[in-house]
Amino acid sequence: MALEKLTAITAHLLAANLVSAEQLDSWMENGQMEPASKHLGQGLRVCRQSYDAVIQIERYAGDPALLFALVTTWLMEHDKTRFDQDLPAPDVDVDVIDERVADVEITIRFAEDVDLVEDDNGPIAYRGARWAVAAVPVDSADQVAVGDNKSLPTDAPYARDP
Repeated sequence: MALEKLTAITAHLLAANLVSAEQLDSWMENGQMEPASKHLGQGLRVCRQSYDAVIQIERYAGDPALLFALVTTWLMEHDKTRFDQDLPAPDVDVDVIDERVADVEITIRFAEDVDLVEDDNGPIAYRGARWAVAAVPVDSADQVAVGDNKSLPTDAPYARDP
């Protein structure tokens, strides 16, 4: 969903208590919307939004390695598709104030899908129905079997534990 990753990484950095909330700011720049029309079963993908998330930390006096590790591990855990999408590595700009303190600006390119689910009270009229921006539910199989010869391991029924 739109700006979800910017909001989440900002909250992650604030929760790390590296600086006070007044010293950390974040915003979106260079936004682009790429229209898409993809049926997702129980919803539609209407576009992909890409943007630069800018995170600015004023008067940072902490360990730079800790800050970079927090950003990198968050990306590896919460933005796993960025490598498939060929998004660039984050840019870091440091403005040294003195030997202990610096202003740090981190720019991260994100891409997020905007999906719709049918909703009778939704704010979007499209294709003769009402829609709301929301995550599309994904159906998953509880049982699967390739064939009907149960003596073969590939044909034995598999049931997923709930």
